[in-house]
Amino acid sequence: MIKGTRYLKGLIIHFLLLMINFFVFVGLIESLQFFTEELPILNALVLGFMIAHSFTLLIIQLGVQILEFLKRRAPTFLISYYFQFGDDETISVPILDPTQNRLGIIILLLVITGGPIFYPIFAGYGALVAFSLISRIGIDPVTIFERFLAWMPPIIVIVVIIIIVSIVAIEFKHA
Repeated sequence: MIKGTRYLKGLIIHFLLLMINFFVFVGLIESLQFFTEELPILNALVLGFMIAHSFTLLIIQLGVQILEFLKRRAPTFLISYYFQFGDDETISVPILDPTQNRLGIIILLLVITGGPIFYPIFAGYGALVAFSLISRIGIDPVTIFERFLAWMPPIIVIVVIIIIVSIVAIEFKHA
């Protein structure tokens, strides 16, 4: 019974983290509309950095989450993961350890350079956009699916899938 409760709790946490990731994705895609000819160059550079940074962190977060789902572990929220450990403690997930894996270095750099700031900004914006869309059109699965296809161009889907599969394959190769 305790094992079943643990799996149910992990499944709920995976679903909530997936919803947060979806809201970040919606926020990223919708913020691409801000690039216009009237946008000052400095603002465009800052927004471009924020989008590229958060999109990279989002893809890695999804890859790590799928990996942990396959291994039946509770999901790791990357922007807060490294703050759980002291200087003398070892990191429990080898793929996230910057001393053992290059992906850990990339994640740590993404966290240090603004992950805890950018990720919630895009998650909040994406949640507002998603809830306003649902309140406007209602819960019509066909319309929501069409809107999602408009948000997600096929080439981005291919890139995201390749990166996620690479993360999972690397971890299973080292396991």
